[in-house]
Amino acid sequence: MIGERRVGQHYRKKGIIFLFLFFLISTVFSPFSSAEDATLSISMLHGEQQTRFNTPVLVSGVWHYVNITLDQNVERVTFRLYKGILIPSIAKNETNYYEWSYDQNGAPIWSDQSGYGIEYLQPGLCQKTNTVYSFCIGTKDFMPNIVGYYENWTIEISSDGTSIHSAPIVVEKPKTGISLSKPSTIIFHVDPFTIMDAVGDNFFKIGNIGNLPLFVEFDNAKYPDVEMNDMNTNFLPDDIITHYVTIHSQSWPPGFKNIDIQLIGSYPQTYFVDTNATVTLYTSFVIDVPQLVINVGHSNYKIEEIQGTGITFQYVEKLNMYEGEIKDITAYVSGNGAVTAEIWADEKNISVQTLYDNGVETHSPLSFASTNTTERIIRITVKALSEGTTGVLTYQITGSGVTNTYTTRIDIGPPQTGPKEDSGFSLSIMQLVIIGIVLLVIIYMVVTFLRNRKR
Repeated sequence: MIGERRVGQHYRKKGIIFLFLFFLISTVFSPFSSAEDATLSISMLHGEQQTRFNTPVLVSGVWHYVNITLDQNVERVTFRLYKGILIPSIAKNETNYYEWSYDQNGAPIWSDQSGYGIEYLQPGLCQKTNTVYSFCIGTKDFMPNIVGYYENWTIEISSDGTSIHSAPIVVEKPKTGISLSKPSTIIFHVDPFTIMDAVGDNFFKIGNIGNLPLFVEFDNAKYPDVEMNDMNTNFLPDDIITHYVTIHSQSWPPGFKNIDIQLIGSYPQTYFVDTNATVTLYTSFVIDVPQLVINVGHSNYKIEEIQGTGITFQYVEKLNMYEGEIKDITAYVSGNGAVTAEIWADEKNISVQTLYDNGVETHSPLSFASTNTTERIIRITVKALSEGTTGVLTYQITGSGVTNTYTTRIDIGPPQTGPKEDSGFSLSIMQLVIIGIVLLVIIYMVVTFLRNRKR
């Protein structure tokens, strides 16, 4: 019994020692003493993030935020950025190694540990928010001038002197460029002397095929009558944006207006570590967009500007009538100057019934003083004579000694068939059935009467 008691006491002592050692080890490696988990993200100054091969991208020569999130607050965070998967064994320089740190008790709090000073660190933009440590850092644009060039680097994070996380990243050479998908023109139709908005018949696309944000500038003051969506903003890498154009007409006279617009593309200077880069390497450039062609005139009317006169004539090129039909055809004249209009029909397939000048009946030729603030309305009443033919209405317009001739061609179809005359007597099927039954009954009664009479 005494031996058993001594054995129990022996094991009890060992248990106490084991628990003490376990508590000591747990205390030493407790998460309260050092961070054990970290995540990171990389973005440019306005949150632009990129990946390559599903790996975060850092563009050389450009400022980035490296955001390190820990599972607790710590006094000191350090991260290294180096080429390859191992810290360089050769001389460290700006082409292979960078190191920065946060020290809450340090002076300064955010500092460079690689010997480059603050050339690649912006302490004023670094910040700590709860357990997120945001370093605003950059690297030298040291890569060869090869399109699409990149290198594989490593980020290694340490907390209070202990390495807690490492991850691969891709460091890319800065790349610029746009893609432009566009028609040659975008056409708008606007009513004369009318304040209205008109949307173009087409659109164009601008794409950013570089790895830097692209700012596209549209000068609203220079083009006050033109509106484009998604302008004066940054296009992120790989963005392709569709642009629609709206014209705000200002009560324009009839005719054609062409607007050639140039957009300005540029790369924000504040993004570059070397602020001279935007002047020497990444200069602004012109982006040509489709020509805007504005047709100011009545819908479905041909617009003709009589060259050298300032006179505009609008008329219908083609229309259909049926034999015997009488129709009003309207033409419009505008522009400053004296105008003579002679109008006639072929009188074989169509004939002119009456002619009106601004609502007043008149005869051809007619002369008047045209203005660019109103339209002269000429209305011609014509009659279609022969089906299966094409009638021709001719306009001869003279202004400032220049005479132009225009025609409206009228395809004439057969006479319009009127509704059939009502005979005044029509029976429905039900009525016919009832009448048939009544007749059968009458016949049956007559036959029955005759049979009985013979008996």
